[in-house]
Amino acid sequence: MTDRRTIVEVFCEECVWARAVRNHFEALYERSERRRELLSEVANTFFGDLNIILIDYLLLQLCKLTDPAGSRPDRTNLTTNYILGLEWSSETREALACANAELLAFRSKIVDARRKLIAHLDVNARLASTGLGSFSEDDEVAFWSALQDFVNAAHSEAIGEPFEIDASMPAGDVENLVHSLKEAVDYSDIIEDDPRFLRTRAHAMRYKDA
Repeated sequence: MTDRRTIVEVFCEECVWARAVRNHFEALYERSERRRELLSEVANTFFGDLNIILIDYLLLQLCKLTDPAGSRPDRTNLTTNYILGLEWSSETREALACANAELLAFRSKIVDARRKLIAHLDVNARLASTGLGSFSEDDEVAFWSALQDFVNAAHSEAIGEPFEIDASMPAGDVENLVHSLKEAVDYSDIIEDDPRFLRTRAHAMRYKDA
């Protein structure tokens, strides 16, 4: 039987991953209208598809985190409901249950999208182009706040201190990508204004064969 400490640590890693995906999405698509215009100019179809992919994947991850503790006797899911079923002090159990109620309230808004359009492709939902998974900005803020509360409660008792799920992304991630895209657009403008510039730079391209 795996000890509670290890279970909580691995669950927290999953929460960090889900939050990291959300941060990538925010950095790409929610910083400003100008950023969205940049992505559209550089690769409209690709970044449009990536937007949908990230949303689908994130909703799937949030549902996975809040799935039932087990779907059958021989399958246990690493979820908030499973964590809640471990041995806890009465104070911690109350905090976990309170946070989990908030998490499940958000889950109820997105679970049909997971069941009918993301994890499975329900014929009626797909043919009807049914809008599933709608929620407000406040709903999502409440979810992440509740997940942080849940993790803090579990981690504090199992390991001895709270745990931050909103970990800083490694230097260079989305911001470096956006910086490179900005320079690429400027580079294209220079070439358009002065075609001779491309001839002088062609031999110096480091990733010419990439």
